Amino acid sequence: MDEKDLSLFLREVTVSASMDPAEVTTFGDNDREHIPGLRDGTLSFDGLFSASTIAVDDIANELDGGLGSTSKRVFSIDYERSTGGRAALMKADKTTYDVAAPVSDVVSVAVDAQASDGYRGGRMLRPLSASTSTGSNTGVATPGTTAAGGTTGGGVAHLHVTAVSSTFGSATFKVQHSTSGSTWADLISFTAATAATFQRSTVSGTVKERVRSTISTFTLSTLATTVTAAVAFARQTGRT
Repeated sequence: MDEKDLSLFLREVTVSASMDPAEVTTFGDNDREHIPGLRDGTLSFDGLFSASTIAVDDIANELDGGLGSTSKRVFSIDYERSTGGRAALMKADKTTYDVAAPVSDVVSVAVDAQASDGYRGGRMLRPLSASTSTGSNTGVATPGTTAAGGTTGGGVAHLHVTAVSSTFGSATFKVQHSTSGSTWADLISFTAATAATFQRSTVSGTVKERVRSTISTFTLSTLATTVTAAVAFARQTGRT
């Protein structure tokens, strides 16, 4: 969520996607007929209110401040923790925030969020990991596409920089695409990250067969500089 890694304190996450069909049945039809309507999505997660391995107060403050905020949260759910693994991308408003403190159990937290720009199913181009230099992740091909084609309608990408070392300078993350994996072109360029941050960026047009995450620039003040980040990407509908 945004620049926060919630993995170490969450225990369950549920993503629900829906589409409201519109009925177009006429007098000449013997069966009801529908066309696709508006898409919607919700997200819920629950976990422990505290954990010794994360900045608990920082997470709690983020959850407290998110309810009713005018700034929508950017969520990426990594189901497989692998390059090319399935992911869910969502820009959403928090709608409920519950903290339970039973007498005989641990304090727990539960959050619900309502998507504001729809749900997108995609892939992790870069599972959350640390880097110390420029470099690229393995390209991810979409099943059904070919080197001569891709998908139409563009796509959306999420960048989550969750941690940087104290000596960090900046890093520029990009999403690139390729027809066959041999020659890569920039598809989305995120603003250079100079601290823990997050970005959501969209692109229109055709996305080629393969996509990957890359760090194109990396500046540092000492040799012990690291940046921990994740990149997710979802294509829009349409295939060529």
